[in-house]
Amino acid sequence: MIGDDIRSRVFRDTTRLYLDYPSHIVAPPLIRFARAHAGKCILDLGCATGNYCLHLQGLGYAVRGADVNAEYVEIARKRGVDAVVIENAVPFPDKSFDTVLLFEVVEHLADPVPVLREAHRLARKNVLITTPHSGDIDSLREQGLLYEHFADMDHRNFFTQESLEELLKGVFPSVRVWKGNGLNPLGLFPLRPVRFLGKVCARLHIIPPAFYFRLYAVADAS
Repeated sequence: MIGDDIRSRVFRDTTRLYLDYPSHIVAPPLIRFARAHAGKCILDLGCATGNYCLHLQGLGYAVRGADVNAEYVEIARKRGVDAVVIENAVPFPDKSFDTVLLFEVVEHLADPVPVLREAHRLARKNVLITTPHSGDIDSLREQGLLYEHFADMDHRNFFTQESLEELLKGVFPSVRVWKGNGLNPLGLFPLRPVRFLGKVCARLHIIPPAFYFRLYAVADAS
């Protein structure tokens, strides 16, 4: 059918997406987030095929992975990640890790609370959460735009800064949530030099972003 190729390039099913991802692909802002806040012993809860485990191992962290997707875990293990398949509870004792990572996980869960509680159980220091930011939708739609993550077919939750903070405060004693990954205001300009200038200005904070793609949260597990 006409348009199927475009549909497959726009809409994504992340239950299959990472099967063909090369092992070196990670989002640098998430690595910086982990380095800024994580302890040395980490569980990547929702590790997929283990890319973040491998990268953080290379930086000197002790990292294990866990995921509900057995195909992903098999790939992670073949890459050298100490990963387990989650069937019911995560198979580790209480307070087994300094830090538990929930990178781009909670948006996939119909009810994130049980997973957040499990992360709290497993962490001695903190739980680090990232998820797509879904605020400012009306302003974006005025420009004929939406965030990229609305194309992910298996997302179940769409968080604003306020709604994520409210969710986390129901599980953790204290949390801090902020917006990150600002969108380059010149990113859609047709001339490449102008787009590059926009990136430079954004990096130097000369032109502040009007919209942010991702939410970051540090949840205290003590």
